Amino acid sequence: MPVVTVRAGNKQGSGRFDTLVRRATEKASDLLEQSGRVLVVYEKGSASIYYEGEGQEPLRAPAPRVS
Repeated sequence: MPVVTVRAGNKQGSGRFDTLVRRATEKASDLLEQSGRVLVVYEKGSASIYYEGEGQEPLRAPAPRVS
C-alpha cells in the first residue's frame, strides 16, 4: 500500500498541529480523487497517509506558499 508523509513545519505550539491537520486533510482529499480509500495516521510532527493504489505515485500538488 503506497504511503505519503506530510510534515507539520517549523511553527511552535498548537499552530503546528493545526497546520499538520490542514496539510493532511488537503493531501487526503487529493488522494481520494485517485483512490477509493485513504487512511491518515497522525504521529508527532507528521502524518502518514496510506492509500489504495497499484504502486503509482500520487499527483503532485503545488507546494503551498507561506505568507
